[in-house]
Amino acid sequence: MQNPQRIICLSNVHDQQYHELRGEEISRCLSSPKRRDLFRCLELATGREVIVLSSPPKAAIRRRGKWLPPMATRFSTHRQFFCANWDAPKLRILASWPLYALHVLRHTQSGDIVLIDNYELIYVLAAYFTNFFRRVTFVLEYEDGKHLIDRSWNALFSRTAEWMGRRLIRAAILAHPELGKRLPASVPTVLVPGFVPESDRQKGNFEGGPVHFLYSGSLDSTRGVDLLLETLPLLPPSGWHLHVSGAGILEKLVEKVAHDRRWNANVTFHGSLPGDAYADLIQKCNVGLNCQRASDPISHVTFPSKIFSYLSAGLLVLSSRASNVPEICGDACSYVEEETPASLAAAMRRIIEDYPALSKHARAMEINNKYGFTGTANRLRSLFQIANLL
Repeated sequence: MQNPQRIICLSNVHDQQYHELRGEEISRCLSSPKRRDLFRCLELATGREVIVLSSPPKAAIRRRGKWLPPMATRFSTHRQFFCANWDAPKLRILASWPLYALHVLRHTQSGDIVLIDNYELIYVLAAYFTNFFRRVTFVLEYEDGKHLIDRSWNALFSRTAEWMGRRLIRAAILAHPELGKRLPASVPTVLVPGFVPESDRQKGNFEGGPVHFLYSGSLDSTRGVDLLLETLPLLPPSGWHLHVSGAGILEKLVEKVAHDRRWNANVTFHGSLPGDAYADLIQKCNVGLNCQRASDPISHVTFPSKIFSYLSAGLLVLSSRASNVPEICGDACSYVEEETPASLAAAMRRIIEDYPALSKHARAMEINNKYGFTGTANRLRSLFQIANLL
């Protein structure tokens, strides 16, 4: 009897299930919600089981070398297998390449579709190795092109992976439309920047009190966090509260502002939150903020996934125009006209003064249809059919 065909995802994504098994502190995977939804849509689109193959992430605190044995767990509802690795500074990367390649070969069978999570050298090397022994096809999940603007030595690995990987790819799932220009013209693509449930999860009736704004994500100038802090003196003294969650180079500055006596009644810094705590926070808020700068090169190669987290939770979204957000989200978001503190403050003041009316005009139906699970699964199915993968 022929083995059932699967989708094998080469990705280091992980969730709380792996955290608990690992038994030591590791950095949380911020892309877990999107990958969870993508894998669900892939199963709906193809009828194939999704299996995740990963290399163990490095320890966040421990610096001594440690042998990490292979581990079987689950990512959301999907089977996930971590390979073994020697987790030690300067050695873990070199050790992971051959160990991960053998791991992928061991868990892959002919007829599988292999999904590569971005142009990472560890995945591309494993793909080439597996391609010698298995009859498989490769699809790229092109989440970001940060290596295109990276000037560190890490970019060398990613650029090498892109040069090698382009030859293998039969189809691509894009998070940003500009990324498609990096692929051969013969490779079919589909845009999947994020997910919004089909049901309209707009917030219930507003019962007065302050309007709660939420900024969640990287705390740096690229995402406009400094711009957001400069906006505070231009806001009214009451009627609003700003919640900030995340980590980054501006973390100390955000913490300082949150403890400043001028703002401590209006600003709360939550730091980096685990999934359950973040879910509780987002449900308490009314408006999600995306302040990313269009002038920063990263806006041409990534899409701010926080926007879809906000929309999925029923928040009114106030966004800059960076990363093609208006073209992708349309009227589902409100937009800041200029990347200045004055313009951002004016937009926030309008929401503070008239939130009940604005929230009733949240226009999410079209984006729900396009980026809901059913709509996304249909578009993925069309991609796989065009690429002759089904």
